[in-house]
Amino acid sequence: MRQNFEWKVKRSNKTTLHLVCLMENCTWKLRAVRRDEGTYFQVRSFVNEHTCPLEEIHCRHRQASVVIIGEVIAPRLQQQDGRLMHPKNIIVDIQSMYGIQIMYSKAHTALDYALSLLYGTHEETFQLLPSFGYVLEQKKSQHNH
Repeated sequence: MRQNFEWKVKRSNKTTLHLVCLMENCTWKLRAVRRDEGTYFQVRSFVNEHTCPLEEIHCRHRQASVVIIGEVIAPRLQQQDGRLMHPKNIIVDIQSMYGIQIMYSKAHTALDYALSLLYGTHEETFQLLPSFGYVLEQKKSQHNH
């Protein structure tokens, strides 16, 4: 992602993965096959040279998905000691780390995804509230006696 090259899936099925550069006539490509019915692919051929012109490279990288960005920032959220990271901080961090510009909405959604990785979804944490209430009531009744 750092060089802002983008790829697209030319062919993908249960046994084969073939990626090519997003720019036509570029030589970059990757071919991989599933290894022994396992869960991973083995690279069979890889041409790691882009022949596409630099002026055609886009800064809004399509592989910089919400999931990828969320997984990148999740460890940093844990180090924040309870302070919330804002989407604007994420935009700056992704720009400085990978040279990619992302939209505010993508940064915001990636933040939500990262928080759900760390703490669970809103629905999951909401279901914990009754048990927290019960524990608080127990503590309160212990202090009153």
